[in-house]
Amino acid sequence: MKRIATLLNFLYNRRHLHVSSTWPGKTMSVKQVLYILLFLYTSSLHAQAPSHEQLTGIWIGVHTEWGDDFFCPLPTYLRLDADGAYQLGMVDSSAQPLLSTWAVQGDSVRLDTIHYAPRQVSIQDDLLRIGTQYPMVFRKFNVIPIDSASTYQQLNGRVWQSDNLMISLHTNGQVSVENTTTKKKTAHFWQLVRFGQSAFLVIRGNQHNTDGGFKPLWQIARLGSNQMQAIGWNGCAVTTETFRLIRTIPLDEACRPSEFQPCNTCFSQKWNTRSISSPTKRYDLTQLITNQYQPVQQSGQSGLVWVRFVVNCEGEPGSFELSGFDDDYCPKLFDSRITTQLRDICQNRVGTDPALRQSKPADPSHDHDVSIAITFRLKDGRITDILP
Repeated sequence: MKRIATLLNFLYNRRHLHVSSTWPGKTMSVKQVLYILLFLYTSSLHAQAPSHEQLTGIWIGVHTEWGDDFFCPLPTYLRLDADGAYQLGMVDSSAQPLLSTWAVQGDSVRLDTIHYAPRQVSIQDDLLRIGTQYPMVFRKFNVIPIDSASTYQQLNGRVWQSDNLMISLHTNGQVSVENTTTKKKTAHFWQLVRFGQSAFLVIRGNQHNTDGGFKPLWQIARLGSNQMQAIGWNGCAVTTETFRLIRTIPLDEACRPSEFQPCNTCFSQKWNTRSISSPTKRYDLTQLITNQYQPVQQSGQSGLVWVRFVVNCEGEPGSFELSGFDDDYCPKLFDSRITTQLRDICQNRVGTDPALRQSKPADPSHDHDVSIAITFRLKDGRITDILP
């Protein structure tokens, strides 16, 4: 508020503002600028302080924003009743809902036992944002009555395509989701679940099981013989997407990803990179590489080779990245006989170690995706050190 007041005072002392970078050759009056600033300011106040009436209702989870271009699906619903009752649950009823109370207290909002300060909870364009650092985003839920039994029969065993996605719903419960632009296809499992009178297409898990997380929820809005409309997050916005019937899936058609696929839907290498830092592990790794690596004695093959790759929950390695640097840390291209060996050792020896992906304490039932980073220091083609 102080910043806007300062800007307003500044503008009052000028007759015109020339904004050539946005509108070349155009001049805006102070009055016009003040109207724009006032509109933006009052809009921000409206978004920052939702009332009890605005919050009351059912909200469907869209995603949690972990970055400008990284979103994790949020398969939950939030029910805020007018009498102060609070309910947080899973749309597919895979967990017992949390029951509590909520209230708007001045400029702050209390949800269960969590008190959100002013501007921590906002509503804009039927989207509810909770938190600011990693905000959870919900959309306002509108009941659309759907006959779930006939809808399931219509969807089952068929391929449906929108402008952005191709969804292949296999009769065995598996589903592939393909980005029609990048042609990247991932494999999961699907269900059609009832939520009150409405129906949602729930896609979760990975190519192996249903334990790897959720994809964005799609609420079925309308279904015809050759077309389906669904409400959900299409990768850019919450929208009503039209899917066209493409074909029927043969019973013997396999459901596979187009490339290496982590088990967790929201797996991020940056968060899960594991270095070989323990002395025992480094010793074992050094011995393994010493026994496998055949030095390439060649002058000039000195510097660092950095290798990073992912091992998913089933022990499958993939997503290899390899970079070389000279002694001054400038990019360097090493002899392919060196880089090929290091890649093969990491893929076929290091990546097959089950201890790398087990939880702590070790529990084979809770294996997960990990990203492993190893840096090799070389001198004339010989490995002189392995850095964590």
